[in-house]
Amino acid sequence: MENKKYMILCVAGQSNAVGYDESLIASDYLSQFDGSRIHQLGLYEDDNLKIIPLGACAQSYQDMRPFGNPQNPVPGQGTKGIHLPLSNLLLDEIPEDYDILVISCAYGGSGFTVGEEGGYDEKMLRPHPGILRWGSGSPYYKGMKDRIAYALNQNPDNRFLGVVWIQGEHDNNDAAGQIAGFKGMTEDFFGYFKEAFPDRVYKGSWNRSIWYNVETVSHWYSQGQCPQIWEHYREWNPDTYVEIPRDTDSNEVNGTGITASIRACHYGNNAYLKVVAPKTAAKMRERFYT
Repeated sequence: MENKKYMILCVAGQSNAVGYDESLIASDYLSQFDGSRIHQLGLYEDDNLKIIPLGACAQSYQDMRPFGNPQNPVPGQGTKGIHLPLSNLLLDEIPEDYDILVISCAYGGSGFTVGEEGGYDEKMLRPHPGILRWGSGSPYYKGMKDRIAYALNQNPDNRFLGVVWIQGEHDNNDAAGQIAGFKGMTEDFFGYFKEAFPDRVYKGSWNRSIWYNVETVSHWYSQGQCPQIWEHYREWNPDTYVEIPRDTDSNEVNGTGITASIRACHYGNNAYLKVVAPKTAAKMRERFYT
């Protein structure tokens, strides 16, 4: 990681954390972001564990490169997520001698009560491919924890910004099981990092104040126990709960249907840029200035 100093931002969960926005990535899309200060911890092939530029589509547990809009001017760009617009908004909130490093740990369809147990590559610090479970002993969580620790270990001046978490849709048959698994995992997260990396959070501590639970797209609030799942998130910490307007666009607008047959399941039409990232950044600023 050279001698640069990084503010580390983790985005984790399932598909709406991956970013399934199928709308066109215009040729000038990236020009609105300060790419010189926004990076990601690579995950794929030779990029793994290297600091690389962050494009419209982050390298996450699920590889979205094959699912981009066929009209994208550059093949293989994938879909759009929250990572780039949120990072750009946070640049004004951190010292100028720091860059932002994004670590994306998300896979569509994953949950605490659904998914395979899976395996883990200790050398590569990443889970084996597939729709696995989340939980305190899961490969997804181990990869998340190991990658954050790896990034913090590169420079004693590196700091952690927070976790942006969007997950729960596929646990809609068992809200009680979902929140139990979530609480166990987050308790382990805070305990581990508080002991291993004390005083390494930017304007905060290793506790619930740095974990942001973001609402999902409106479609899911009519599915099973999803309303209870997000109400549990609100109760877990109302101060970091990010409300998203129910009229926020999904892939029903300018989507392709490539990522999912039900287009309403995922944010689309630049919703991350226009709504989800600004709402999340505003909630994070509340912590920075209190």
